[in-house]
Amino acid sequence: MPSELSVFMVADAMLARGEKPSLRKVRERLATGGSPREVCKHLRAWRKKRGYDPKLEPTDMSKDMKAAAQALGMDLWKMAKREATQTFSREREQAKADQSGEKEDREHLLGMIETLQVENAALKAKGAAADQDGERLQARLAKVENQLDRFRAEEFWDRVMREIGEILADKGALTPAEILPELRNWTIRGAALHKEPLTLGVLKKKMDVRVTHGKYFEPPQDGRYARKAS
Repeated sequence: MPSELSVFMVADAMLARGEKPSLRKVRERLATGGSPREVCKHLRAWRKKRGYDPKLEPTDMSKDMKAAAQALGMDLWKMAKREATQTFSREREQAKADQSGEKEDREHLLGMIETLQVENAALKAKGAAADQDGERLQARLAKVENQLDRFRAEEFWDRVMREIGEILADKGALTPAEILPELRNWTIRGAALHKEPLTLGVLKKKMDVRVTHGKYFEPPQDGRYARKAS
């Protein structure tokens, strides 16, 4: 498809040579040809811009007039060529500026992406460190809770042993089977809360531990436990 500029340049050149820029002749001189419709549209624009009317064109011009017309046509053609060159130069400079701007924008975006990637990696590292700190804290908390549970359990069983010592002080040496019914109900329930139901086996084990450490009871005689003398 021929451009308006190419049609203008052909028409100006023909006019400079004293030729009549008709549709057929202009199309013949266009490098790419072009549809009559497009060429006609550009040729009408050329006639309007140049003030050219083929009906008013003289048929018998003097040699000087023809030379003047040719000079005018050549000047117009040079002017059109100069305008085209200037337009092309401006468009090329604008394209370079746009390309430079796009490059700067692209570099800026790449910089933003790299910054976000670094920040994301830092956040992940902080998150991993926080998870590790949380795990360590949970482990310490669990350890403290276990120690507290053991302390509470030891304190509870010491109370039970003191209760048994009071029973033995009143009734004398007894077997674990004789001691168990004498314990208070809250003591029985408390042992269950500490995950060691108060059975005969558990009661004997707890009392034997105290005997081993020389606390609360004398070594059993014939399976009977007596209160340790103060």
